[in-house]
Order: sequence, then structure tokens, then C-alpha cells
Amino acid sequence: VVLMHRDLGTGEWLQAAQLCHSIKSTSWNHLQHIIFIPGLFHLKMACADALWHCFIYPLTVHEDETSLMCDVAQLCPRETGIFVTKPGFCQMHQLVGYVGIYCWRVHACKQKGFSSLGAFVHSKPTLDDLKAMAKEITCMYVVTSQFHCMHRRQETECDLQFENALLLNKYFLLYEELSYVMNSGDIGHVEASIVSWILILKVIGKHKYVTQMTNFLYNIHFVYPPGLKHTICS
Repeated sequence: VVLMHRDLGTGEWLQAAQLCHSIKSTSWNHLQHIIFIPGLFHLKMACADALWHCFIYPLTVHEDETSLMCDVAQLCPRETGIFVTKPGFCQMHQLVGYVGIYCWRVHACKQKGFSSLGAFVHSKPTLDDLKAMAKEITCMYVVTSQFHCMHRRQETECDLQFENALLLNKYFLLYEELSYVMNSGDIGHVEASIVSWILILKVIGKHKYVTQMTNFLYNIHFVYPPGLKHTICS
């Protein structure tokens, strides 16, 4: 068995070659011994592009004073034109990190009484303090199970800008989660994260990624024998 890690274009070439060789007599000539595994870095790039399509590309979102483009204007004032047209992966990856740090700064100043995030760092918080603070930030600034109740309120009681910010932070946190588990090599967690991104990628029209990642998860859990599954996931 030959495992091939490449982008989706190479995977499509392999599948086309296997289809052309399907009339031959042996499994070897069918090229069945070549197993295509989608490159996770290319998936990460597609996820970053999905965030751009959701929160920057639509012109209507720029009308909101709390939109992501307003954050871009403050964080990267010289690169607003790049973000509006078509930013690269590095720009979007850095932007996600900036927004996450901004949430920490707001929480440290408003809830913990520090003058800045630097002052909070100089206070030398313990790991337990950071875990507790991360949990507080997640409950306050990210969509939770209470979001549906919040959304059902009367129009006069709803804060649509805050709700949109919660959704943005949720998608950014999903990206941070995928990036972290990829870097740490937690394959099981990567597979769980892919499920959420399949739905997001389908909505913005990246159907090739949806098909390939769905087939990959299906083959891993229902088609490949245990030995091959262990080899791919290890």
C-alpha cells in the first residue's frame, strides 16, 4: 500500500487514473494500492478562506460598525485593501490570532481590572488562572447553548451586533482548534474538528473539499481494515 499526501487536484488525478485503469485485469494494475490522503494544511487554507467568505467578502457586512473589517482597519490599517480583495492564507491566519488576543485583552481589562493585557501578563497568572479565564471568555464571548434562547427574544431586547460577534468568535475558535490539534498531532481530535468544517465549507460552495473530506472520514471508519486505519492515523 502506498499512502499519498497531496492537495485535492492531485487526488482527482489519481482517481481519474484509477478509473481509466479499472478495466485492467489485476488490482495492482487498477492502482488500488495507492491510497489518497487529503493534505491537512490545504484543508487549513480552505478553512481560512471560508472565514474570509463569511465575514469579509460580503459587502453588506462592512456596514456594521462592529464588523470584522472594522477590526482589520484598527489592527492592519495599511492592509485593508488586501483583505477586501483577496488576502492570502498568512493574513487570515494572523487575523484570527489577533481577534483572539483582543478578546483576552477586553476580558482582562473589564472583568479583571487590569489596565492592559501586558499588565495581566506581568501579574504572572497560574495555569489554573488561565484555564478559569479561558472558560469565562468562552462562556461570555462565544456562542453557547444559550444562544438560541438569546435569539428568540423580542426584537427590542435583542443585541444583533453582540450576537454576530459571538458567531464570529465561534468560527474563529473552530479554526484555532483545528490549527492547534493539527500542530499537536491529535488525529482523533482533527477528525472531530473536520466534521464541523465540512458543513461550513459546504455552505460557501467548496464542494470538492466537502466531498474529499467526507469520503476520507467514511473510508477511515467504515472501509479501511484496522491495520491500514492505524497506519493512516498514526
